[in-house]
Amino acid sequence: MESRRTCGLWVSDSAISRLLAVLILVCVLGAARLCGATESAKAKALFKDPPREYSTGPLWVWNDMLTERQVRETLRDLASQKVQQVWVHPRPGLMTPYLSKDWFALWKVALDEAQRLGMNVWIYDENSYPSGFAGGWVPEEMPESRARGLSFRETKTAPSWSEDLVGLYRCEGDKFENVTAKAKAGQALPEGRYLAATEVRAGNEPWFGNRSYVNLLSPGVTEKFLQVTMEAYRREIGKEFGRRVPGVFSDEPNIREAGDFAWSEILASEFKKRWGYSLLEHLPSLNYPLGDWRKIRHNYYQVLNEQFIEHWSKPYHDYCETNHLEWTGHYWDHQWPNCVAVPDNMSMYAWHQRPGIDCLRNQYAEHTHAQFGNARMVRELSSVANQLGQKRTLCEVYGGSGWDLRFEDMKRIGDWLEVLGVNTLNQHLSDITLRGARKRDYPQSFSYHEPWWEGYHVSAQYFARLSAALSQGEQVNEVLVLEPTTTAWMYQAAAAKLDELGQSFFGLVMALEAAHVHGEFLIRALRESL
Repeated sequence: MESRRTCGLWVSDSAISRLLAVLILVCVLGAARLCGATESAKAKALFKDPPREYSTGPLWVWNDMLTERQVRETLRDLASQKVQQVWVHPRPGLMTPYLSKDWFALWKVALDEAQRLGMNVWIYDENSYPSGFAGGWVPEEMPESRARGLSFRETKTAPSWSEDLVGLYRCEGDKFENVTAKAKAGQALPEGRYLAATEVRAGNEPWFGNRSYVNLLSPGVTEKFLQVTMEAYRREIGKEFGRRVPGVFSDEPNIREAGDFAWSEILASEFKKRWGYSLLEHLPSLNYPLGDWRKIRHNYYQVLNEQFIEHWSKPYHDYCETNHLEWTGHYWDHQWPNCVAVPDNMSMYAWHQRPGIDCLRNQYAEHTHAQFGNARMVRELSSVANQLGQKRTLCEVYGGSGWDLRFEDMKRIGDWLEVLGVNTLNQHLSDITLRGARKRDYPQSFSYHEPWWEGYHVSAQYFARLSAALSQGEQVNEVLVLEPTTTAWMYQAAAAKLDELGQSFFGLVMALEAAHVHGEFLIRALRESL
């Protein structure tokens, strides 16, 4: 069992004293088990007046051509409702040039106001999302960083060799022959069933600043991203790193923005080093049940996972460690057991100083790809944090819940997350202005635009105290749960089998939850430092 507990009560201003009594008792019991009466007294004081690091904190949307007045006034408005943290979130509609002199001038205004108000200001590391392309500056300065992937096409005649071809294979029944060398030599090949494995490069899109997303499996791409983005912040506001600026948020980085399968210029050679045989001889097995396809797929995704960590997670983690920042944020955590874009979410969480997930909308559902109601993804998060001794976790929450989201809804979603292991609520989002696309951009807004805003301090104070209480104590689990992610790797091209696997495991997780059995999910790839 866990030594942490939560409370299922909702409060009005008149009921706060009763809530205090109940939750103080909860917190004291958890702390007393570990540290005795002295630590219990500290927990009571913490609960009575939680410092700013336990506050809820929204993605504070910077869009339009911002002014100093807008920055100061919206921060003051948030502080008036007991919100003591924000994540500065560039979003479509932004007219102030990203990472420019004007951008950092506004950042310094925000930090000045935050100092006066006693608030934290976090960095959101991208101009929109997914993280990694620096609003288009990474592919602009490093054209070779353009996202790449692998796709297959079937033909009845062998295509002429071209630079985008990675391999060509002639299939008969459940076997295939690698005819790449023959095709390269220009040999005539008979008609038949041919599979052409082709490298695909991402095209330019307005979403990516009329550039493209990048390939996070390629050496040097993350280093370029950190140079363009985080080094700019360090030069301008680095003295506040680890102080008024606790850390940085990454949003949905992934390794498949082009083609059907992740690929890089070094993947084949890294596969050979890891497994001792050539992936290029077996590429059809990734997409078709040909040859020893289970083995090939498992080995391929294992290499992808290791490469994603080596070329994205490790350099980012190390940069944050060196610069006294907490790295947080989330991956695309709702698609498991689909592992094409992120081979193993838990392995990625292990590199965050404050691991996080995403829980959007206001519809409770219990199925593999649900958000609110998907206990699996929250348990993954809390288990990683527990195994690595990380006391804080985060969830981006409420986005797309609609303009009609009520305090009752906020509480039921927030309570559900907190009792399962989240202790930082990061609201999606708080708009400075609704001009342009913002009104329809995953509403609601935690801001003066809402009719309920003047009463929001009740919710903010409740969750600050709850987050403080549930950050104390120790989580003790008596059951080890083996999540079948490596099995899922073998069925990425078999939708029915993948769905069966996902639903079966989700059923197990929900059965454990119903029985109040809290299991530890095993991480497959721990940090090297451990």
